[in-house]
Amino acid sequence: MGVKFILKSCLITAFCSLLAFTLMSTFASAEPEKEAKANEKWSEMAGNIVKLNYPEHNVSNIDYKGREDISETQTKDTFELKVQNDDGSFVVRVILLFNPKSESLISLSLEERR
Repeated sequence: MGVKFILKSCLITAFCSLLAFTLMSTFASAEPEKEAKANEKWSEMAGNIVKLNYPEHNVSNIDYKGREDISETQTKDTFELKVQNDDGSFVVRVILLFNPKSESLISLSLEERR
């Protein structure tokens, strides 16, 4: 009876370990996917804002500069986009401040960098 109990305990422990590993890897892979979708949303918004502000210019090269968590309700994403016209080119920095929980925009700013 002792060997059966030990074997049963080992099987339960192995099953629980496998279940925990599976759940951890599922949640771990979901977070980057969620962040990638959020990043795509803000990247698209940055590109559209620059195109609206420079309608006669060619806008290209969206460069994601990074994310900064300011608080539980405020996160900042920064992008730089190359803007070109007949006179030359320059970079526009877009800073989007948003609420990561509701994914709502708080503020945005554009800065030309020549």
